[in-house]
Amino acid sequence: MPTLVLVRHAKAEVAPPGPGGDHARELSSRGRRDAAALGGLLTDGGWAPDLALVSTAARAVQTLEHALAGREVETWPTRRIYDGGIDGVLEAVREVPDGVGVLWVVGHEPVLSSTAWELTDSGEHDEGREALQGGLPTGAAAVLDLAVPWSDMGPGVATVGTVLRGR
Repeated sequence: MPTLVLVRHAKAEVAPPGPGGDHARELSSRGRRDAAALGGLLTDGGWAPDLALVSTAARAVQTLEHALAGREVETWPTRRIYDGGIDGVLEAVREVPDGVGVLWVVGHEPVLSSTAWELTDSGEHDEGREALQGGLPTGAAAVLDLAVPWSDMGPGVATVGTVLRGR
């Protein structure tokens, strides 16, 4: 079955006033290092992406670029991950072709940890799920093992395999 990797963007600069605002915020130097480290951990763990969905915010796009470290991966930028909430993330994921084994979604808090929380809601105690209670810190990823194809995403279809931090 497929694997969903929810990646929170790495540490960003403070938003400058003016055009673009929050959407235009870029990664800090620490953020670039953390994103690269997280990408290495994910790849070494066997979770290199077949496809990546990424928020259109500059810091999310840059996180993906640094995490991929020059590897060519099909990428679908979508504003739904930036401002569509859990429903926006799930709508985007449901459009993923069945042949994709590992999908990265690079976005923001609190939406990513809330999405993971919903997807892992089986009604039973889950230690991996507990690791998400405080949310995902910057430059971190939750690896979810799915029991259904992408088109059937919904509550209770996943378990948390691990939570990784890039620093």
